[in-house]
Amino acid sequence: MAQIGNIIMNWVHSPTGPKTTHFWAPACNYFFPIQALYDWNRDPAKISANMQLVLTLYSCMFMRWALRIKPASYILFVMHVFNASLQGRLLYKRMKWENEFPELAERQKHLQDHDISHPGH
Repeated sequence: MAQIGNIIMNWVHSPTGPKTTHFWAPACNYFFPIQALYDWNRDPAKISANMQLVLTLYSCMFMRWALRIKPASYILFVMHVFNASLQGRLLYKRMKWENEFPELAERQKHLQDHDISHPGH
């Protein structure tokens, strides 16, 4: 039992332990995949393809970065793998919906463009 206590204390005081941003930054980033899990059954018409693309690419780029920094942040790497998978699945769901219902997707795009170009109307 004392060995487990030593292992935990060594980790707490390590360069990637909870006393550093190497722990808290990835811990806070877990809200991205948590939100993606929340959106798992969301209507594809309500999923933003642009946002899902950005979040997927963001996680793909930062997977590499998480391993390149010193010390490597495996917690951050796993979070980005998890996030890229979930956000990519939502992006796929949206793209599949746009393929199956192109007229609805086009109408939605037209309405969004109109709302953006004429705020308050």
